[in-house]
Amino acid sequence: MADQDEWSSNANEALSISFVQAGQQSPVKLSSFQPKFTYPIFGEEECIFGYQNLKINIRFAAHDLLPNVSVKYDKKFKTVGDTKALDIEETLREWLPEVSFETLAEFNHRIQYDTSAKVWKPPGKLIESYTSRGRNFEIWCGDLIDLVVRQLIDRIQILVSLFIEGGTPIPLDDADWSLAKWRIFFV
Repeated sequence: MADQDEWSSNANEALSISFVQAGQQSPVKLSSFQPKFTYPIFGEEECIFGYQNLKINIRFAAHDLLPNVSVKYDKKFKTVGDTKALDIEETLREWLPEVSFETLAEFNHRIQYDTSAKVWKPPGKLIESYTSRGRNFEIWCGDLIDLVVRQLIDRIQILVSLFIEGGTPIPLDDADWSLAKWRIFFV
């Protein structure tokens, strides 16, 4: 059996989250940070087996929160009997929409050439505008019954489990759960 420490990665350290937007020639990172918790996704030990120098990047387009997952590593554990490396993309498919798994090149192209990004507005209704410390802010409100609002929530709600102790995503596809009763605010 392989040395567990040699092939194990701390999920909180391996995972990086960032927000990007179009740049001069390619997308640029606006901010990047590590999650506080990864146990809802990777288990109580917050450990991922099967990789050396593992780097998982979840990027979000700053305007419409389009996600992208990129997994890199130096070495992957070769299966021995029932012992195998965790399938990271398969694990994350339960937490992110399918569009998250297009190639990084496709994601970068989409971000760089998205003509709607500069004029993008949150869905719903503008309910307040204000200025603070020389910056302008807007508060928008929309219902979860709105498909665009639901798409934004679906794209970003993985962050609930990564930053809120015990936080779980809201069920957007449960027929018994009323989407009409929920209002979402965007700042």
